[in-house]
Amino acid sequence: MAYKKKPTAFTRGHTGRRRSLATAKSLLVVVLLALLLHPAPAFADEDLTSLSVFKFFAGMASAAVIHEGAHAVAAEVTDTSISWEAGNYNQPIAFTTGEMSTSQGFAVYSAGLLAQAATAEIILDVDQIDKNDAFVRGMMAWNIINPILYALDYWVIRRSNQENGRTFQGDIEGVEHYSGEAAANAFAASMAALAVFQGYRFLKTQDWAPDWVKSEKHTVTMAPCPSGGFVLAYEFRF
Repeated sequence: MAYKKKPTAFTRGHTGRRRSLATAKSLLVVVLLALLLHPAPAFADEDLTSLSVFKFFAGMASAAVIHEGAHAVAAEVTDTSISWEAGNYNQPIAFTTGEMSTSQGFAVYSAGLLAQAATAEIILDVDQIDKNDAFVRGMMAWNIINPILYALDYWVIRRSNQENGRTFQGDIEGVEHYSGEAAANAFAASMAALAVFQGYRFLKTQDWAPDWVKSEKHTVTMAPCPSGGFVLAYEFRF
């Protein structure tokens, strides 16, 4: 999660918005937990116990640590000094930096979400990783929720991503600060779309998912046209 100099102007006059945001976030988390913690098969070979719930939230915390660690690694590589502090709803840990070059700024502020996307891909692509393990489900929950919340916050909520003159906060706001609004919009859209796609792919691996979700039947058909040529049709059953 990214953060840069947080003036008091950013923390005032947002009581109603914060309550709405907290409600929306709670609903999103409840829905995702209901999906990932589906009680029918519970946690793969595990029962729904205090241990499995602990593993789930430990997985979420681990994914958050990977996000912050990526910021730290990017800062080290770019020789950037950062200091850590408390964050907010979708960035529990925040950091403050000085002014950087365009390339340094983009590298540092994009590193967290890129690391999450890479982690999710590793989980999805490595067959040896149990996709129905409680810890893995927790990691994927954070990797799916967090990029979507970041994008929504940047476009609509404006709680984590804000800018006031030369002072700003938020990963995507940092990308905008150093690379421009077009790059920030593209980055936000890409991360959110990838998270949704990864969430769908992860859902297909879950033991409790219905057969129509798990189905991977794809068909390609060709039909001649009266005027000549042919029509190519691709059927994707989801």
